[in-house]
Amino acid sequence: MRKALISLLGTSMLASGALTSGCASTAKGVTKSTFVAGPDISLTQSAPRGTALAVVRYPAFIEDDAEADFAVAYAGMAIGGGNGASDPVATQALADSVILKSNFFAMSLYRELASRLPEHSVLLSPHRITKASDGSLTSEPMTQAESIASVVTVDFTAYSYPDLERMMGGKPLTFGDLFTPIITVRTDPRAAVGSEGVLMASAPIIGAAAGGNYSQAITDATTLQSGRIEAGVPELDILSHLSGTPRLMPATQGLRDRSRGAVKSYPIEKIQLNGAKLATLGEDDTDILETPFTDGFANQIIMLINTTDATKAAMLRRADVIADYDDNLAALTLVGSDDPDYLTRFRYAERLLEAEQKYLSVQSLRLYDGVINGEMGGQVRDMLKEEYRVLERRRQLARQQNIATAAAFAAALGGVAIATQDNNGRGSSLGQQIAAQAMIQGAIFAATEAMRKNKLSKGVGTNYLQSVVPALEAQTEIQVDLIDSSETITAIRFEDLKTKLSELYSDNQRALDTVATRCVYKGPVEAGTWLGACENGVANGSGVGIFRNRAGDLVEHYGYARAGVADGPGYRIVRAPNGSYSIEGNFSGGMANGVAQVERSGSVALRRYTGGRDMGAAPAGSIIASPFAAPYTVGDRTG
Repeated sequence: MRKALISLLGTSMLASGALTSGCASTAKGVTKSTFVAGPDISLTQSAPRGTALAVVRYPAFIEDDAEADFAVAYAGMAIGGGNGASDPVATQALADSVILKSNFFAMSLYRELASRLPEHSVLLSPHRITKASDGSLTSEPMTQAESIASVVTVDFTAYSYPDLERMMGGKPLTFGDLFTPIITVRTDPRAAVGSEGVLMASAPIIGAAAGGNYSQAITDATTLQSGRIEAGVPELDILSHLSGTPRLMPATQGLRDRSRGAVKSYPIEKIQLNGAKLATLGEDDTDILETPFTDGFANQIIMLINTTDATKAAMLRRADVIADYDDNLAALTLVGSDDPDYLTRFRYAERLLEAEQKYLSVQSLRLYDGVINGEMGGQVRDMLKEEYRVLERRRQLARQQNIATAAAFAAALGGVAIATQDNNGRGSSLGQQIAAQAMIQGAIFAATEAMRKNKLSKGVGTNYLQSVVPALEAQTEIQVDLIDSSETITAIRFEDLKTKLSELYSDNQRALDTVATRCVYKGPVEAGTWLGACENGVANGSGVGIFRNRAGDLVEHYGYARAGVADGPGYRIVRAPNGSYSIEGNFSGGMANGVAQVERSGSVALRRYTGGRDMGAAPAGSIIASPFAAPYTVGDRTG
């Protein structure tokens, strides 16, 4: 049997590695995700006005000049182990298929969340993969969905292992009725400091996700130090993984654990979808991902939304958006004020944020419709059904162990001739297994090669653009509910909406007695920057201070100041090189004093501070002073 002749003729569909592994079971997956579907979890969280609850992000399109680099990175940073670069042609086609299928399957998650969360609270953010100015790979949002605040964002990729020869073992695969999700659920890094904002992620990309969030937080803080409020949009975590973003590994926990400060680690799993539903995909409104995956995943997302501090998650990006309308108001909104003029002006600005959210919600619904009901959706459905047909045929042949039929079918697919006989002419069980494995890998290659040769990916990519452009440039009518009236605004593009809202605000704004300006925050080593209320050139009132501590770490302090230093309730974040940590409680003379809540990687604890020194654990149930509670008057030691 060992002398069996294995001949692969006519094409280059398979390399030698394909012949040494695999059996009938390798084309199967689990029928239900680790996210076990159960009773729908109810939303208990409320978000500040103009704040989305969830934004679904996914790779949607690759720029031409980034396509080759993306395929190289996809092969070199394979999820599942090893380097998947044995066949560049197949790898390129598989890389294209990841984008196409992520587009399609992300709609299932959007649909599930949108059906279970309040109207306008779920947005879509497709990303284009492109090259940054330094030539590195990155991703950029194709809409403005991430320009407004959100409680969480969800990164979603339908992933396949990039090496054809090994993908049918235990490697991740999205093909036919097999689906492997790579996901991240994150919040703003100021809302979950110990985990750098990463709440849940697929195990292989946790370090890249946390590292990317940490890098973005440093950039945001540095921008604040320069006197500007800007909340950057991080690239997709799958791109951070592929491009080799410096890793930062926070503490992790299981999906059912509920420790604060740790990331829920989601294992890689290959899910097998319902074949009967897949075979009729497109003939009805069936969502083939809902039962095995998105229903349970949506429950996890809603649980994370419920346990995330929405105020902290939204504060910086809301201030960024408000700065577009009123720069003097923006920094004051980080902590708030009880000044009547401020409150009137702030509430008016909030209505404009709600108008932006409504516009982007309508746009997301149109994107969904364009993908699911447009030509692109039809093409992807046809692709999935054909892939499923090939897989089912392979499984049938493997079960029958019919080498003659397997050889004939493989030859029909791509001109492969397989002879497996020993010296006495008897059939070989090894040959049967090899033929079954060879057939499916040949079929996958044939499908991906056909996609490459026929430029199917380009065609679908073009159809995607044709689907989204009308959604991005459709005339949209938005009702803006102001404090004492309402206005109807019609806009074709988001930029047009912003212009009209700015004019509306300018026509109706009221003067502020207290305005946010830039002045000095007295750091322990050198002067820092304060954005907020100032007096005599130094911090005095609410706002945010940015400075460096004695170790050289960048520090953000949200709260109140007097005479240039922290005084009163404060929320201090230290961006240390080995991971961030936060202290929330009362401050005096620039130092923590009293009971404070301290969050580090893997832990959240109550501690007692005196003059900035940690004096040990505080009694359970101790009350901490928070700058995000009732407005505090500087100098009021009872606040």
